[in-house]
Amino acid sequence: MLILLKVFCRLLAALPVGVVSLLCRFMALLLALFMADRRRTTMRSLHHAFPDRTEAWRRGVFRQSCARMFEMGLFRSTASYFSSQRLDEVLEIPDTATALMTQYAPGQAKYGKPFVVLMPHMTMAEAATLLPRHFPEFPQLNAIFRPLNQPKINAWVMAERERYGVKLLSRKNGYNQAMAALRNGEAVGLLFDQDASKKGTTITFMDRIISATDLPGLMAHRFQADVFLMLTERTGFWKAKLTLQEIPLGASPTEISVRAHDALAAYLRRDANSAADWLWLHDRWNHYYSRHKRFRLPQKRNQLELSNRIHGYATLPRQTRLWVRLPNWLGDVVMALPILRAIRAARPDFEMTLIGKAAFQPLVERLGVADHFVPLPERGRGYFKTFYAKRREYPDTYLLLTNSFRGDLEAWLTRCQQRIGMVRPGKRRPLLTDPYHLSSEVDETQVHQTAVWERMVRYCGLDTELDHTPVVVEQVATVANRIGLICGTENSPEKRWPVAHWRALLQQLIAVRPDVEIVLYGTVADRSITDSVCEGWAPKQVRNRAGETNLAEFCDELSACAVVACNDTGGMHLANMLGTPVVAVFGPTNPVRTGPIFTTPHSILQPEGCPLTGGMDIEHVSVDRCLAAVLEHLPKTV
Repeated sequence: MLILLKVFCRLLAALPVGVVSLLCRFMALLLALFMADRRRTTMRSLHHAFPDRTEAWRRGVFRQSCARMFEMGLFRSTASYFSSQRLDEVLEIPDTATALMTQYAPGQAKYGKPFVVLMPHMTMAEAATLLPRHFPEFPQLNAIFRPLNQPKINAWVMAERERYGVKLLSRKNGYNQAMAALRNGEAVGLLFDQDASKKGTTITFMDRIISATDLPGLMAHRFQADVFLMLTERTGFWKAKLTLQEIPLGASPTEISVRAHDALAAYLRRDANSAADWLWLHDRWNHYYSRHKRFRLPQKRNQLELSNRIHGYATLPRQTRLWVRLPNWLGDVVMALPILRAIRAARPDFEMTLIGKAAFQPLVERLGVADHFVPLPERGRGYFKTFYAKRREYPDTYLLLTNSFRGDLEAWLTRCQQRIGMVRPGKRRPLLTDPYHLSSEVDETQVHQTAVWERMVRYCGLDTELDHTPVVVEQVATVANRIGLICGTENSPEKRWPVAHWRALLQQLIAVRPDVEIVLYGTVADRSITDSVCEGWAPKQVRNRAGETNLAEFCDELSACAVVACNDTGGMHLANMLGTPVVAVFGPTNPVRTGPIFTTPHSILQPEGCPLTGGMDIEHVSVDRCLAAVLEHLPKTV
C-alpha cells in the first residue's frame, strides 16, 4: 500500500495543477453524492455560521470546502516530489510575518522566549512544515500531531513532514516533550479548533457553544509564552500565504482559546473563499447533543460567562435551534408552559420555535417563551410539503409534545438530526431518533400531564425547577364584580355541566349578589349552549360573548374576571394560567391528570363520592356547591 501511495503521489506531482484540481473536485462531488449525512451536517453548520447568506452561497462554500479537503490531504505527501523551485512557490511569507518571526532568531530581542502557535484546520495547514526551509536560524518548531493508524504510512508521512526541520510530537505521548521544548525557549504548534468533547471547556464559536481545548492556553500560561494564531491562507491550488496574529496572554488559559476562535471566525466571515478555507466536514458544534444532556448546559469547565464577557454579551446568543411541536388542544398547550419555561431557563442559547395551530399564535406571543411561531398549514395535498421545505432551516432538535404519527412525520420531513418524543408502553414511534420510553410502572391516571412531560425532559437532562407562577397581563385590570362562565367544551359532551345547572347558578348568583356582571364565553360551536343558558336575562347583567372573541381577546377578558366558573376545558387552563381564580366542575374526567397546575387559587368540584381520578356523571355536582365556591373567590363587596 505504501508503494502504491508513493507512486500515486509522484504521479500527482508530475501532473498539471489543473488536472489535480479537477480530480479533487470530482472526489468532492462523490462525497456530496454518497455521504448525505455528512453533507447535511456541513450545510447545517454553514447555515448557522452564515445565516444571512443565501442557500446557493452556502452550497458553493460546501463544494469548495469538500474539494479543498482532498487538496489538503494530498498536499504534504505529493510535495515530497516537488522541485526546489516549486516548493519556493508554495508558501508566501509577507514582510509583516517575517518581521514577527525574526524577533525570535539568535541575537534578536526575543531570542530564547518560548511561543505557542495555534493552527486551525485550513486547506494549506501542512504548508507550515516548510517554515524551517524559509527560516533556517529559527528556533526549533515542534508540532503536536495525531499519528495515522497504519504504521508504515505513518512513518513515511512523519519523515516527509520533518524533512525541513519541524519536529513532530505525538498526541498520544508527546505532551511532556512539548513542555520541555517550551522550557528550552522553542516553539510549539498545535491545532486548537477540533471538538474537545468531554475533556474540553465550553465556550462559544461563531455564537454557538463548543467544547474547546485549553491546552494551548495552559502551555502559554505555564511558561509565559507568546501566543500566535497562524493562518495559511490559500491563494491558489497548493499555494498559501502565511499570516500571524498575536493573541494576548490574558488572565486565564480559556481567554486565549476564546480570542483565537474569534480571530478564526473573523477570517471565515471575510468572504466565500475564506469560508471554504476551513475544514467544515468535521462537526465543530457537536457539543451536548446527547439525549441525556440536551436540556442543560455543561456544569464542569463551563466558561460561557467569560466568553460572554469577552464578546460583550449580556446572555448567550440564541443560536441553537429547538423546534417544539405543540399539542393540538388549547388546554394541553397551557399545561406545557412550565416545561417550555424550564427549557428556556436551562438553555438560554436555544432559539425556540413553537409549531401549532394558527389559532394559538396570539397566546404564544403573550407567553414570551418562544422566538418564533410556525402555524400548521391547512390540511391538504401541500400539508407535508410545507415541512419538507423547512429542511433548509436546519433545526437542531425537534421536541414533540404530540403522540401521533402525523407529528412524527412532520418532524422527520424537516430532516432534523435529533427528534425527541415519548413512547408509551405497547406503542411504536419509529421516526424518532431519541425516544423517551415511559415506564409501564407509571400510572398516568395518578400523574398530571405536565409531570409526565417533565419526566421526558428530565430524561433529556433538564435540571431546572418548573415554574408554575401565572402569567399576569399587566395592561388588563380586574373587574371586581365580573364573573366568567365557560359552559361548553371543545370535545366530549359528557364533560359539560347541564344547561339547567348553569341557569340555576345564574339565578342564584344574581339573587345573592345583584351587583355582579356575568359574561359567558366559548367558541362558535358553543353558541347554542350559551344562548340557552342566558335566555331571559338582560344583556347588561348577562352578556353572551361565545364565538365573539379571538384568543387574544379571550385572554384579556379572562384576566379581567374576578372568578371563572367552567367545565374541564381549555378555557379553564387559560384562566388558571392568567391568574384568575377558577371554579372547575369535573365529572367523568380526571383532575389529577388534567386539573389546573398554576399557583392561582382554584376549586375542583366533583360529584359526591367520586374518586379523585373522576369517572362519575357531571350532573351530580350540585348548584349549591358551585355557588358557594364562586362566592368564596368573589370579593365580598365591590
